[in-house]
This record gives sequence, structure tokens and C-alpha cells, in this order.
Amino acid sequence: MINYFFFLDTVFAFRCLFQLTIPEKILPIVVADSGGFDPVLSLYAIAAFVLIGVGLTALILFTKAKFVNSETCTIKINQDDALTIHTPGGGTLLHALTSHGIPIPCPCGGKATCKQCRVQILEGASVPLQTDMDTFSKKQLNDGWRLSCQSKLKRDLQVQVDEHALGVKEWVATVLSNDNVATFIKELIVEIPEGEEVPYQSGGYLQFHVPSFKTNTENWKTTMNPKYYADWEKFGLFGKEIDFSHLPQKPNEVIRAYSMASYPAEGRKLIFNIRIATPPFVNGKMQNDVPWGICSSYAFGLKPGDKIRLSGPYGESFMIHDERELVFLIGGAGSSFGRSHILHLFNTVKTSRKLTMWYGARSLKENIYQNEYEKLEKEYANFTYRLVLSEPLPEDLEKGWPAKDPIKTNFLFKAFEEGQLKKMDYPEESLFYVCGPPMHNKSVLKLLDEYGVPRENIILDDFGS
Repeated sequence: MINYFFFLDTVFAFRCLFQLTIPEKILPIVVADSGGFDPVLSLYAIAAFVLIGVGLTALILFTKAKFVNSETCTIKINQDDALTIHTPGGGTLLHALTSHGIPIPCPCGGKATCKQCRVQILEGASVPLQTDMDTFSKKQLNDGWRLSCQSKLKRDLQVQVDEHALGVKEWVATVLSNDNVATFIKELIVEIPEGEEVPYQSGGYLQFHVPSFKTNTENWKTTMNPKYYADWEKFGLFGKEIDFSHLPQKPNEVIRAYSMASYPAEGRKLIFNIRIATPPFVNGKMQNDVPWGICSSYAFGLKPGDKIRLSGPYGESFMIHDERELVFLIGGAGSSFGRSHILHLFNTVKTSRKLTMWYGARSLKENIYQNEYEKLEKEYANFTYRLVLSEPLPEDLEKGWPAKDPIKTNFLFKAFEEGQLKKMDYPEESLFYVCGPPMHNKSVLKLLDEYGVPRENIILDDFGS
């Protein structure tokens, strides 16, 4: 079956290309062929150009009218008449559901990278796209599983969504603190109102609802330890005006997801580790034509007393409760995921399982939650904390950090292989919890695959960043 949305995009792109290039080519040809400027031939050329452009436009409109349903579609949810919605066709299923109060999780903002906006279309499913085929098994595809952010509304549907999503709530939380815990990572601590609770599991996440805002990075110094200034000044990151004062609001508001570093026993206090998303750097220069990350800029500008809207809880990367050995392979802002699980296991569950925590940072200045992990290591014989630095600073070496020890100074996945994986008799029988930057995750997954660890034994917290 033809994907008519792809067809529309192709025709539209061709029309744009035609409009941009043809006028520049027609008139020079006319002049050359006539031995000089001929107004009659030029008129014919312009007329031909206009007719072709109009024809392509008409083709787009015809195709859209014939194949894109802009009439009202009916979506019945979980075979419940009370959960039936009516919405204009042509948009995505994700937008239709969320705009009618069905909070489908979508940490990546609808980019099809997190692959968490999964729904089962019982009736009316269209042909799966490549993103669907990369996400689901053949059986799941045949059963109607699709990514709702990629599914266009063309007809009436019957949809099955996770019952848990229907119980998602929204809170207005108050910022308690927002200090840097690494050069580019904030520890945002907020509190929900007294008498309320967020019924989350360790390893879960909440979604941030981002209002329109303006901020200047110079003001972020008020919640930043001066020891982090040098790198910001080196890259020229201070004094930048960030203007997102015209963001769309409900039902199209910007939503982003962040894993919680807190664990349930911490009550109304919720903790997040948030890394700033700067514009990319090319040849050492920041590309100012590329915007800063919307939600991370919003989060970095928050001050104690500010209010923020959160919704959830969501999550899939929860703890599997059995007796298997646990290995956490964490990097950067993945510290949220590691802390939530590990503190819950020891402070609440009082686990007897063997657990090793590997954390990778560039230098000691970038290390997060070291004191908490070292305290646990002293209290529990079944817990081991391994810190790995990829780029220790001169002051780290002066303090005695071993630059030539491959288990302490290395990329985390290499240190883990040398320090533990090679020594494990049956690594395929352990559980591995993985969270960190994209290259960290990719390297760890490849390594575990080489050692025969089945994918179902790897719990990856990855928002596709």
C-alpha cells in the first residue's frame, strides 16, 4: 500500500525544488537560444513555469483531499463507551489521545526515538511504518501494535492503551533547590503539596509541562557553584538570552520527561538530574542558529520558590525482584536512574542481592552521589561502588587518582570489562541496569552482547537523546 503522507511530502519537496531552481535556468536558456533577450519566448517560459507550479500544487491538494481524512474520526479506547472520543482526522493518534486527556507517555516529544507511546490498535490499524517495524515483533505488528506518535488518523479506530496511563495525575510542585552537581548537570529538588503523593516506583519518570519563558544564562550563576564557571566561560555559555516566550499551550504544550533520582520513601520530595542541552559546537564554535534545549533551559532557570507542573508517574525500567546479581552501568545524568533504584533497594527493601554500581564521569568534579554510595558500601557487604574517570583533571591526579589504572581511568565500558565482566563465570545469568549518554549506552549494549548476555537481562533507561 502507498504511504500517501510520504507521497505528499515528496511532491511538496519537488515543487519547492522546482520553484527554487527552474526560474534561474529557464531565462538564461531563452536568452542563449534567441541570440538575445526575446520577450515573447521569455513570456512563454514564465507561463510554462507558472503552469507546472500550479499543476504540482493542484496534485498536492487533490492527493490530500482524496487520501487524508480531515473529517471527524471516532476513537474508542479500551472498549469502553465512556472513553470514546471524537476528533478531526489528519493528525497523529498521540496528539488526539493526549489532547483529550488520555496521557500517553512520550518522553522524546513525538520524535519516535523513545518508543514509549505504544498502543494497540484493535480495529483500523494502518500499514506499519519503518519505525513500527523497528520497535515491534512481527506478531505484535499483526496484533495492531503501533507508535501513536507516528500513526496518522485516517479512519475510526478501536485502541487499547495501558490502564496505568489512565490513572496518571498532574501536580504543581514547588522548587526547593536547583544546584549544579556537575558542570552541566543540575540536581532539581521539588516538593508536591502536603497531603498529596506521587505513586511511583524506583526507576520511573515524570513529565515536565513547559510554559512559555525567557531566561538568560548569566542568571543561572545564582544556583551554580563557582567551581563550574570556568568551563561555561571557556565555551562562551554565559550571557546568552534564551527566548521561548511563544511556546504552544494546551493541548499542544511542550512536554519532556525526566527520570527521578528520588525513591518512594523520600515522600513528597522529588529529585531530578537534568543536563543542559546546548546548541552543537562545530570547530569549537557554538552554532547560534540552533536553539538551546527547551525543557533543560527551562529547568536550569528555575529558582527556589518557583512552581512547575508535573504529570505521571510513568516508567518501564523498573526493578525485577528476584535473586539474580545486579550490575548498574551508569554515566552522566543517568545518575538519576541509578540513585533511585539503589537507594530504594538498600534503604527500603534491605536487599541481600549482590549489587555493583559502576559510574562513569569525566573527572572528580563531575562525579555525582559519591558520598551516598560510599556510605552504603560501608554499611552493606553486598554492595560495591566503582568510580571510573575518563578525563581526570591535574588536581585529581594530585589527590592521588591513579591515571594508569585501566579500571579507574578509562571509558566505563572498558573499565567494567577489565574489572568485572571478564571475571564473571556466567554473566548471562545476571541483570544489567544501563543508563547514560547515547554513546555510553551503545558501547555497553555492544559489550554485553559480545559476552552473550541476552537482551531481556538488560534494563535500559533510554529516552533516545
